[in-house]
Amino acid sequence: MNQPALWRESSVEQQIARLEQGIGELKQRVASARYEAALHEEVREAEVRAILAERRTREAILGDELFADPAWDMLLELYASHLGRHIVSTSELVAASAVPATTALRWIEKLDSVGLARRIADPSDRRRVLVELSDEGLAKMRSYFAAVRSGSSPS
Repeated sequence: MNQPALWRESSVEQQIARLEQGIGELKQRVASARYEAALHEEVREAEVRAILAERRTREAILGDELFADPAWDMLLELYASHLGRHIVSTSELVAASAVPATTALRWIEKLDSVGLARRIADPSDRRRVLVELSDEGLAKMRSYFAAVRSGSSPS
C-alpha cells in the first residue's frame, strides 16, 4: 500500500528528530563520562605551578593592570600547595596574589567568608596565620581541573 508523500515526509522528519535527540543525549553521556574520568585523574603540583608561571609571563609581557585576578591566583597557589603538601602562610599567599598586601588581605578574607579557604593559627608560631583550601574549595578546584581536562563542564 502506497502512503501519501506528505505522510512519509512527516514520518522521516519525526525519525530525524528522534535521532537528533538520541545523538544529543549520547553526547551528554559522553561528556559526563569524560568529566567523571577526569575528576579521578591526579593533578600534579607542577601543572598548577605552570599555570601560575604562565599568568606571570602574560603579565610581564602585556602588563598586570589588565589581568589582576588575585582570588584566582590565590586559589591556584593554595591548590598547588595542597598537592605539594605544603601549608601556605598569609604572607606567602599575599606574595602569590601579585597585588598590594591590603588588596590581597581583603581577598583572603573574601575566600574565607565564601567558604573556599580557611585561616588557621600556626601551631608552632601563634603570631603567624596559615591559609589552606577548605573542603569545598578543594572540591571546586578538583572540579575545575576535571572540567578543563575533559573539555566539558560539570553537570
